[in-house]
Amino acid sequence: MAATLLSTSFLCSDFHPKNLIGVTRDKDEHLLITCKGNVKLYNVVDRREVRSWTTKSWHPFTSAAVRDPVSDNVVAVIKNTNISQWSHAEDDIDKVKRRSFETSIHQLLVSGDIVYIVFTSGQVEELTTALNSRKAPKPGFLTEGESISYVEIIKDAKRIVMVVEKKDGSLKLFHLQLTDSVSMASSSYSLALKDARLTGICALSSSKLITIWSTGELFCFDLRKDNLEKLPGQHLVQEKCINTSKNSKILELSATHVAIFGLDKRDEGGLLVLRDIKFDVVTSSRKLKMYQNPPQAWVSSEGVIVAEGGSLALIPFIVQESNLATVFGSKVSETRGTSSEACHSWLENDSTNQIVPKEAMDTIFCKMSKELSEIVQSLSRGALSESLFVSDVVSHMIEKKKLLLLDEAMDKFSNIPESCLIDVLNLYMLCKDMEFEELCKYPILQMEFEPLEEDTDKIKCPFGSGKAHFINGILNKPFTDVQLLKDLPKISFDNALSLIQYLHYLITTGEAEQIPAEDVRVPSLHQASYWLSLLLDVNYHQLVMTSEVSIHRLLLSCFTQVTNMRKFLEGLVDTEHLFERVIKAKSLSKQSEGYGMYTLERLVIT
Repeated sequence: MAATLLSTSFLCSDFHPKNLIGVTRDKDEHLLITCKGNVKLYNVVDRREVRSWTTKSWHPFTSAAVRDPVSDNVVAVIKNTNISQWSHAEDDIDKVKRRSFETSIHQLLVSGDIVYIVFTSGQVEELTTALNSRKAPKPGFLTEGESISYVEIIKDAKRIVMVVEKKDGSLKLFHLQLTDSVSMASSSYSLALKDARLTGICALSSSKLITIWSTGELFCFDLRKDNLEKLPGQHLVQEKCINTSKNSKILELSATHVAIFGLDKRDEGGLLVLRDIKFDVVTSSRKLKMYQNPPQAWVSSEGVIVAEGGSLALIPFIVQESNLATVFGSKVSETRGTSSEACHSWLENDSTNQIVPKEAMDTIFCKMSKELSEIVQSLSRGALSESLFVSDVVSHMIEKKKLLLLDEAMDKFSNIPESCLIDVLNLYMLCKDMEFEELCKYPILQMEFEPLEEDTDKIKCPFGSGKAHFINGILNKPFTDVQLLKDLPKISFDNALSLIQYLHYLITTGEAEQIPAEDVRVPSLHQASYWLSLLLDVNYHQLVMTSEVSIHRLLLSCFTQVTNMRKFLEGLVDTEHLFERVIKAKSLSKQSEGYGMYTLERLVIT
């Protein structure tokens, strides 16, 4: 599965967008939402406000409040130069002691278990260090007229990335070693691109610097390996979804994925784009009704949080390690208007278009029935991998309960996701035997089988011949056990028992052969055994704890059959050596190799 953005929901909507300062993480699925007049502790799961702390209008908050991981206190900046700390149980923060600094504070940052204060002079200090020396000046390394436009701490590398804007609007970058007090910078580096303006920046935890420019170009710079004089670094891709002439916000979601929030290129609303920077593709996007400049967006463990007017929107996301299997086909394009079946001629020096020839149509639509072809064409959304496309087709036909078309799709498509196999199997299990009777021709099964062992129950097929024929079309499909195990729990315990009984029937009666003929639809012995193992694995606890006699008898019958097959195969091992000697014309060994007339199976000493 490719990285994706999930459905949007709203957290709260009781603030003016101009008063919102920032959103930071608290603990245990909680957020701190800081406005100029208050700080709110918000529970993301319950969508409710837990606590709120208010300050007087003449003492506004000027930086987003953060949680001190060591003391578990809330730390906030009031009126640029004052630090206030209070516990989550505090009711009136006006009574809490405030510590003043001579130098204005730009921002509070948290890295690991440490809170850092970033002063407007460029100086960066640990909270405890700064409080112990708050009366001392914080001269830093910035000159008059220079202001911080971006600052971030790269935790693992113990480095600070700071971008400073000069009076003339030009930018310079500082890459500093993180200590308990950073007050000097040896050198700075120009951050510029010809005929372009920086509109978005993000320093990743992997020490890569992602920048987006007004020309739409996206660059990546490795702070560990590359020479800082070569900023902005390697050109990645041209951003086509977002209007990059306006400011954008870049957020790190993982080592290989970033989210970019900016102005939608097609209209006035906002757009959140999830981009895979390893393969340079957009894997998902979410449209938002409003955009404000500069954009306000943050990332938490629960999802991306975006300020949309007077509301905070929460957009959960799923990311995983980038590889071709997850990325291929994830760049979904929308087909507007009527799709065309015209293609360029394969003849040389012929630039005209012609209708797809019959041979190509047969290849494209795999000789499907007319009804299935119409469904496939109606659901076409551009260039998709087969697995993604099959998911759409299967979902549509399950909703319409098209049993025969589902069976045809299982035969025509080769790359069928495991989730689709389980969804179709679930539908088949819910249908009655009579619903399959008149759909197609199928072999008639012997419903009961008398096993050779004495005192053993008859082996019965739990499904009618028609239903069994359709289920076989699922069981004989290739799958990956890891993926199938994720979706197997969707099958109810009762249906799982019916499948176990059916697989036992296939194995015991010999319907499931070692190497089935090409025109036989029944799963092979290997496939039937594999499905049986996975069903036992998924339903292990319920099978162990059940007190139903019928289930115990079924499991005992399965055990007996498997034991007999194992003994039979073990007996063939000795025969294999005999055949090998006959084929190679070797003399038989005089010593018994276990294939004598008698063998000792059990010895009892009394």
